[in-house]
Amino acid sequence: MFLFATCIAGAQDPFFGIKHSMPMFFNPAYAGNSEYTRATLNYRNHYPASGTNFATYSASFDTYIDHYNSGLGLTLMSDQLGSKVYSYNSAGLFYSYKIMTGEDNYLKAGLMTNLYYGIYNPEGLLFPDMVNPDGSREQNQYIYEKKSAMGVDFGFGGMFSSEYFEAGAAVYHLGNENDALYWSRPLKIYVHTEWKIPLFNAPEYFLKTGIAKYLQNSSLHPSVFFIHQKNTTMWGVGALYQFLNFNLGLYSRQNLKFNTVTASLQIGYISDLMDINYMFDLGFTGKNYRGIATSSHEIGVTFKFSTGRD
Repeated sequence: MFLFATCIAGAQDPFFGIKHSMPMFFNPAYAGNSEYTRATLNYRNHYPASGTNFATYSASFDTYIDHYNSGLGLTLMSDQLGSKVYSYNSAGLFYSYKIMTGEDNYLKAGLMTNLYYGIYNPEGLLFPDMVNPDGSREQNQYIYEKKSAMGVDFGFGGMFSSEYFEAGAAVYHLGNENDALYWSRPLKIYVHTEWKIPLFNAPEYFLKTGIAKYLQNSSLHPSVFFIHQKNTTMWGVGALYQFLNFNLGLYSRQNLKFNTVTASLQIGYISDLMDINYMFDLGFTGKNYRGIATSSHEIGVTFKFSTGRD
């Protein structure tokens, strides 16, 4: 049963919660979507207190070429499950094209080609008869068949963006013809929308209070997203508040039956050269808190190198 559960888990993409630290993971149209060339590093540890060791590492780079109205991007990702019993490694190439539809709004379309390599090695499994009464461990005497596979799949997406509103949709893992249960990634659909609400236009009497300095040039970014992959469908809602050089976000994602809910808290620091964000997840099943063992930690770092424009 454990082996079967591991295989099923491997068939799903990992979840990243900090969108602006891993934008191309959500939509290929985000390639080159900033006014600067950027590189990102991300780390997410799922359920660290449970000892199951589900960890995901990623890095990305993208830039915008103004002369061709195009964005280029590259992502690298390594997903490790069950003490490296299963690993999924991938490299994706991205291209996007922008069409201006007004002075402050545009349409973008993006394409992605993804090369993946999956490894299944059950030798890392630990069984009760391998643990001695004093806590020491014996060598695994069982013989397991190691398996691996390499393949290519594709994705595309589009989005509309204006000064105060953004909406888009993306489809990933098209053309995945590898039917191996361990590393096959089913078709994934992602739909997202976000608003930007400037808060410096608040009523004058409110700006005269002691928190005025935090409201001026600050903004609230409410968002809604929807994800469907294989038998998993979930949607999320939340908001990010940006003020001074900081941001603070609170999000919730849940399945359609509302019997599994995850609450996420995000904090971050923003500068002209680098952004640092951290997210902490807490899970609930029904009305019950699942415990710290099912919490997740995520860190995203974005480096800004240049304007990214010719």
